[in-house]
Amino acid sequence: MRLLLVVFGIGAAFWAFRNWRLAVQASLVLLVLEGAIRKWLFLGAQDLIYFAKDALLLAAFAGFWMESRRRGRSWRPKEPVLYGSVVLAAAFGMLQVFNPELPSLPVGVLGFKSYFLYVPLLFVLPNLFTTDAALAQALRRFLLLAIPVGLLAVAQFFSSSTSALNTYARPTDSLTSASAITFGTSTFVRVTATFSFITGYSAYLVTIALLALAWLAATRWRVRGNVEIFAVLGITLLGMLMTGSRGPVVLLAALFPLYWWLSVAREKQSGATFGRLLVGLVLLGGFLVFVGRDALGAFQGRAAGSGSEMAARLLTPLRAPYVTLPRAGLLGYGIGSTHQAAPTLAPPGLVPFSWLGAGNIEVETGRIMLELGPVGFVLVYLSRLVLTFTALRHALRLRTLFHRSIAVACFLALLAAIPGGVVFDVTSGLLYWLCGGLLFLVVRLDEDAVRAAQRAARAAAAAAAAPAGPPTPVPVRARPA
Repeated sequence: MRLLLVVFGIGAAFWAFRNWRLAVQASLVLLVLEGAIRKWLFLGAQDLIYFAKDALLLAAFAGFWMESRRRGRSWRPKEPVLYGSVVLAAAFGMLQVFNPELPSLPVGVLGFKSYFLYVPLLFVLPNLFTTDAALAQALRRFLLLAIPVGLLAVAQFFSSSTSALNTYARPTDSLTSASAITFGTSTFVRVTATFSFITGYSAYLVTIALLALAWLAATRWRVRGNVEIFAVLGITLLGMLMTGSRGPVVLLAALFPLYWWLSVAREKQSGATFGRLLVGLVLLGGFLVFVGRDALGAFQGRAAGSGSEMAARLLTPLRAPYVTLPRAGLLGYGIGSTHQAAPTLAPPGLVPFSWLGAGNIEVETGRIMLELGPVGFVLVYLSRLVLTFTALRHALRLRTLFHRSIAVACFLALLAAIPGGVVFDVTSGLLYWLCGGLLFLVVRLDEDAVRAAQRAARAAAAAAAAPAGPPTPVPVRARPA
């Protein structure tokens, strides 16, 4: 079976090289379905399935590069500051692959992949679609995919923790299934849908919610023609409750005022849009109360009395780098040294994470400090800040409503990911750089729309200024003699 999958993967890579646009879209679908394939279909080849989307993307990146060289042109973001920050971070990360504190070179290669593999999406995605219609069609399909994913989550929620639906992806050398985590003493499970773990599904739900909000903002929250998108948003919010993760709910609530200001209050017809938004929120709230009563109860039970705990969790990403700095020293323990898969690539006999001295930590900000030291930490987070402020700048200046709405969603996603888990959760990492590439795609489409409008205006002005030609002679019928 593994040999057949390898042969199929090689063929898929050749296809991706020749059809890089389709391959990028296929890799996003595979990101959503990968966990289901690992959990229920190919139990003995979960490692191969895990890297399948990466192989597709690498082949697609190579195909894009070759096509750009052959044609001699491709659209690139005009962002030298962003280029500089990303290149400096990647160059430092490449040096960290050879950090002597690492247990092995493959650990460093894995770490570099986790940090920078998806960065080329910043350049590939802007060349993926040539029209607004093509982007809107692909975006709508991606959003609608969340409906069957959410329905699976509902089925998991009402199934027992030992059900076949509620297993996590497990190591290939294990023959036991891991049952799902429940809501404390409740019998309801914390769902993962098609994803391997709760973390990946939570990151997906936040991204889908922001993209659905962007779509509704672009259509000024009209119900007509958007019933499916309202359904996507409703089942996404329901999924957030069923995961039991408080972070996505708190995050979306914190981002919503920025969404309202950037996508509703600043736009034309803001009063009518705001009224439809309130009606939409009431309908969504009624849906959650009527359909998701059990999910609301389980979530409230988990969140009850956790105010101080939540405050501590929110502050931990800010405190972790400062706490970890004395351990990290100047250069850290090397890129990938805290990665969850590092023990599988370390030499046999080493106690997992014994190369870190005092053991591993959980929060990503602290792990990056521990791996790269203060210099690498500053470079990585500088690139995130630059990309986020670039997104805000474009969200404020793009000329068409559709492009501005998408840019706002990208800005909010990038802003939320600054202290988030972009490196050590592959779903979050791919979605993060996807939002960066999507931002520059709408920037390019907006530039194309402006140039097309300018050409039309010049053509109309030239036609109006053109001198009138000589009058057309009218034939005169001769009278009979």
